[in-house]
Amino acid sequence: MVKLITQEIGSLRKPEYLSTRFHKFSETERSEKAGRAAREMIGRFHDIGIDNLGIAGEMFRWEMYEHLAKYIDGIKFYGHVRSFDNRYYLKGSVVSELNLRESPHSEEFEFVLNNTTKDVKVPITGPYTMMDWSFNDHYEKRDELAMAFARAINAEIRNLKKIWQRSGRSGPLQIQIDEPAGTTHKNEAHILTDSVNESIKGISDCEFTIHVCYTSGYPEFFKSVPDLRLHGLNLEFANRDSDAPGIDENSRKGYVFLKNYVEALETSDHKMFMGLGVVDVHRDFIEPPELIRDRILFANKIIEDPALLRINPDCGLRTRSIDTSFRKLGNMVAGTRLAQEVISK
Repeated sequence: MVKLITQEIGSLRKPEYLSTRFHKFSETERSEKAGRAAREMIGRFHDIGIDNLGIAGEMFRWEMYEHLAKYIDGIKFYGHVRSFDNRYYLKGSVVSELNLRESPHSEEFEFVLNNTTKDVKVPITGPYTMMDWSFNDHYEKRDELAMAFARAINAEIRNLKKIWQRSGRSGPLQIQIDEPAGTTHKNEAHILTDSVNESIKGISDCEFTIHVCYTSGYPEFFKSVPDLRLHGLNLEFANRDSDAPGIDENSRKGYVFLKNYVEALETSDHKMFMGLGVVDVHRDFIEPPELIRDRILFANKIIEDPALLRINPDCGLRTRSIDTSFRKLGNMVAGTRLAQEVISK
């Protein structure tokens, strides 16, 4: 029997004792508070029974671009910009050759490994997004900058693999390449593909996935999927779906793009599982388990192979309250169990 895996794939809102003073803490205090918050999130993940808790909600990170950029030589920061949810972060300008100075994720990764026996996954902001969100005052072309970021990310994944090997854990190290900008320029699909592949080049015994969210370009994105040397895709669907029950195409309009995914697999020399977004992270609406069940069953009708399905929220849940987030995730686990019962018959 194939077990449907439930997974968290992004960030959670930080408790106020951490978020309101994140940049005011000393480095030691920030690590202590981030660790406290991570333990709290891990405890709640254990309570709801999720299979893979990601990196415990990214409590050690302020924002996805800044967190990586601060550890790369060759980037100069001029000031803050505002993200879509009113969070300010440092935006950098690339002024010289890029080089990873030290590991941005090691402390967080080791902490989570030491505080749970569940499966974990490390999200890393991808090379295309780092390129697209940076000012470029050094490299001649955008693809050159993306490849430079890819080499820095490759070095970081190698750092994390050493930690994984020392931990004695079984199975592959799981790395998720986050590319929210990955489909914003449709004529640059080749840059996305080449830079993501470069970021994982030469690294074995790892499970590599990509996370792309909130795009109108899924059909175009899926055309490039066969060229990505990945094991899985963690994507968003619930945000574009209806709340109506049912497993017909009219009810599940948000998931029809899965047909493009199936077509892509037919032309690929390797299979990639689908991390299926079944929870909308931009609303406080708590999806009933039955709705989540129907979304999974409809997806399985199209894919026709439950071994290629994993179940996750659309994206990180940092725009929701902690309680709302875990109510959503709890129902995600419950809905997955309902779907599992149907699929296993």
